[in-house]
Amino acid sequence: MTSEHQRARTSTGRAALRALGLTAAALALAAGAPVAAPAAAAPAGEVKIGLAAEPNTFDPHLTVGRNTQIFIVNVYDGLTARDAQGHLVPALAESWKRLSPTTWQFALRRGVKFHNGDDFNADCVKFTLDRATSPETKATISSELSTIASTEIVDPFTVNVITRTPDFLLPVRLGELFGLMLSPKHTAAMGKEAIATRPNGTGPFKLVTWSKNDQMVLEANEGYWRGAPKVKKIVVRPILEDAARVAALQAGEVDLISPIPHARIAELKRSDKLVIKTIAAPRIFHVTIDVRRPPFDNVKVRQALNHAVDVNAILKSLYFGYGTRLATVVDKGALGYDPSVQPYPFDPGRAKALLAEAGFPNGFEAEFDSFTGSIADHAKPAEAIVGYLQKVGLKIKQNVFEFSAFGPRRVQNKTAPLFIYSIGNAYLEPSWVIRWLTQGGLGMHYKNAKLDEMLTRIEATDDPKKRAPQYADVQRLIKDEAPFIFLFQADAVFGMSTRIDYTPRPDETQWLYPLGLKG
Repeated sequence: MTSEHQRARTSTGRAALRALGLTAAALALAAGAPVAAPAAAAPAGEVKIGLAAEPNTFDPHLTVGRNTQIFIVNVYDGLTARDAQGHLVPALAESWKRLSPTTWQFALRRGVKFHNGDDFNADCVKFTLDRATSPETKATISSELSTIASTEIVDPFTVNVITRTPDFLLPVRLGELFGLMLSPKHTAAMGKEAIATRPNGTGPFKLVTWSKNDQMVLEANEGYWRGAPKVKKIVVRPILEDAARVAALQAGEVDLISPIPHARIAELKRSDKLVIKTIAAPRIFHVTIDVRRPPFDNVKVRQALNHAVDVNAILKSLYFGYGTRLATVVDKGALGYDPSVQPYPFDPGRAKALLAEAGFPNGFEAEFDSFTGSIADHAKPAEAIVGYLQKVGLKIKQNVFEFSAFGPRRVQNKTAPLFIYSIGNAYLEPSWVIRWLTQGGLGMHYKNAKLDEMLTRIEATDDPKKRAPQYADVQRLIKDEAPFIFLFQADAVFGMSTRIDYTPRPDETQWLYPLGLKG
């Protein structure tokens, strides 16, 4: 990869999102930022989109995987949002402030309607957050809002959210998945199962029809509080196979697809009918190791796995340089990233020696789960990783699932002791991604009391300049403990027809509100 290409990626991706490391004062300032101007004309036209996998549910609290999370934001709104540069901006909350270290107050937007005409107000906020944090909901990533102790209604358009411990990220969290607002009336009338397929949000698009494994149709919410979207109708098709998805784009059957195999980028860029855009998304690839199960409870075994894999070779052969090697699960654009924490060097000899020291001179057998049909390819890098592990004497069996099957397997903690995964660190805050990977459940079983203490101390610090240096010790601890095979972050690649006007976001969200047609 050329230095010019690297600079372009950085300017459009990591640097754009760095603004998410905000102080309380900066958050208050962001709360006063203007929202998008209303569209000047009525919505018109149709755009067709090909997704690697369709959403599994439109219930924000029961989603599995980033495929759903990056898309349902078009149907719902949170209290906050982020603009195209990654700055935190108002959404259903017009402003917010911190009343005490553990109390945030949100002033809500008036006059907002759900798609069915229900009013948005403080009752909706309390209902949504109570539901998201209730054990009865069995939310898929309950740790995301685990700091919330209660939500109190001050008046119809003011709420206080009380946290158990100081949580500087709360305003950001309430713009993410579990902060997407629900209508209490609709939820009570329709029930949990109906919400999954018949959502009622305040977002820019309404779900009109959904034929699973075929297509879904979205129509513009012309009464949207920001102003109507530019496009009247969006048809979304799940196209699981990379080759089929690319072929559909080339044939004009769809107007926008992602992901695109990195090996096809150069070819597709030569077409005068297509536009290919790459962006340095903060998506962290890693192999999760179940540290509860022998022999993976032995740190020497885990370190051996890291020495066994030539990550740079994988980046070169599979990603054609569109990615960056990582030393831990902290990406290079994150607050407090420490370049002095270097990746495990590729050293098969050292890997074999560590395995022998751990009592496995002849290796051992294990299964390794991987999957296709996701926001990014996970089966091909897994195949390469398995090959490297076999070269140091391990007998590894690779399982390949469709993501629709792997997601529930992960939620039910039925994965193999090794499985490849990736997480989009949209906050660019290491504490968030580390908490998710160590406390989120879903097959993540690494626990460390010292790490918890370090993160709790960091999370009580509002000032990012004071938080940043504290992350150095966190990264060293995680690297030494090696609860993952640390891999890389890969660029996101979007292919689109020249007939549409669309700019991918550095947080991976497929936010379709600004999507338009040219000419």
